Amino acid sequence: MTMMMMMMMSLWNFDNAGTTFYNVIVVPALLLIVFPFVFIVAILLPVVWYWNVGRVPRTTQTQVHAFFHPYCSGGGGGERVLWKIVQSLQSDQDGPKKVIIFTVDPPGTDERKVREEAQRRFDVQITHPVELVSLEDCRHYLNPRPFLSLVMESWGTMQLANEALRRYAESHKETPIDVYWDTTGCAFTFLVARWMSPSSWILAYVHYPTISTDMMAWEWQQSAGRRPLHKTMAKMLYYWFFAIIYGMVGSLADLVMVNSTWTFGHIKRLWGLVNSGRIHIVYPPCRVPPVAEQEEASGRSRTIVSIGQFRPEKDHTLQIKSLARLFEIYPQHKQESVQLLLIGSCRNEQDQSRVDALKKLVVEHQLQPFVKFSINPPYKELQESMDSALIGIHTMRQEHFGIGIVEMMAAGLIVVAHDSGGPKTDIVQHKVTGFLATSKDEYAEALHEALTLPAQQTRILREQARESATRFSDQVFDQRLPAVLSKLMRNT
Repeated sequence: MTMMMMMMMSLWNFDNAGTTFYNVIVVPALLLIVFPFVFIVAILLPVVWYWNVGRVPRTTQTQVHAFFHPYCSGGGGGERVLWKIVQSLQSDQDGPKKVIIFTVDPPGTDERKVREEAQRRFDVQITHPVELVSLEDCRHYLNPRPFLSLVMESWGTMQLANEALRRYAESHKETPIDVYWDTTGCAFTFLVARWMSPSSWILAYVHYPTISTDMMAWEWQQSAGRRPLHKTMAKMLYYWFFAIIYGMVGSLADLVMVNSTWTFGHIKRLWGLVNSGRIHIVYPPCRVPPVAEQEEASGRSRTIVSIGQFRPEKDHTLQIKSLARLFEIYPQHKQESVQLLLIGSCRNEQDQSRVDALKKLVVEHQLQPFVKFSINPPYKELQESMDSALIGIHTMRQEHFGIGIVEMMAAGLIVVAHDSGGPKTDIVQHKVTGFLATSKDEYAEALHEALTLPAQQTRILREQARESATRFSDQVFDQRLPAVLSKLMRNT
């Protein structure tokens, strides 16, 4: 707040011409931004207070679980968490729960094939049927918005949730939803769920906050000297008010699970006024066998493996540039034909276009013989790639957790991850269980060090990494999730 006040005061430190410009143009523009948010907050505050303090009693049943997860057929870490939760609910000691998933998959999608795909991709067996509620004709609500994207895209999720709950209510009048889950980070859907199904419990598994103080600080740093001050101020005010509203709607959740210490800190700050006692860290389930069952592959190739969906935030561009920088500084690695293998899933045409752009970047850097792509591989092929490679690379800034990092560590890869977010706070200890880096130069140096480690040091680092990775295994998740869910009925 102090920083905001200082920035606002600085608006007036100009000569007369500048002051006139700010009085006539900037200040009215800022007020046009501020007042709508103030109005929304004024309306939401009593509503949220009532639903938290004078709320309708929750149902005593927890038999029908509905998941808001539009891309449930995707191949990312969030989808693996979804299916592990479903697996746990279907294995409940009191009998399997009924599971509904709101999805943008087409009508008539064979749910059995969806479950089989979950087993193929994630090694997660779902033994009982699930019900898919198709929202394909409404998927445009999830389209990216060019203007006020945080607000408009959140509004889109609310529209989609409204349609989902309306369709379910019309076709299931005798079996209302007992527990509404959001496993995609769409907190604004809580408003819709609370309005349309007031007696339902609202649960959230948060992978990444929609907005965070890190995001705001990054925007401020990136804008310094590159954008007029009044535009930066307008955007920071926009973020600030959005964060307030985000915290208000987040407080409607009855139980919140987060995937890392980093996410916990941000969600607690944003939602903590009401929800501080309802937030729990539940690390996402990773395919990590017990240390005693882990075998070291012989004859690993000098290959660097990357695992992650082809999304912009994964920053595969930095991986390619880091390899080019490595070859530039240490040409011996180019002579040794060190390879980069990019493994990931493509969800749609936008993802495929990003892959095409990455291939063009490879050509620009003349790295065609050294960079390969593996799109939507089955789990067996993914595991074989990790077992035969030497290094795992991860480049997403402020990654919320990093399931792929854990799985690479468990497979015996020497991991080079981004020095931020969950990898920094929870997973990788620099030069003990892996390496941390930020820029292409730092990545190049870390890759060089990993490629040139003596055999004894490589063995020690690999053993330490594997031991550390067991904290995030499927077995730990299977124990932790029911323990946290047992707290649900206590939050009345």
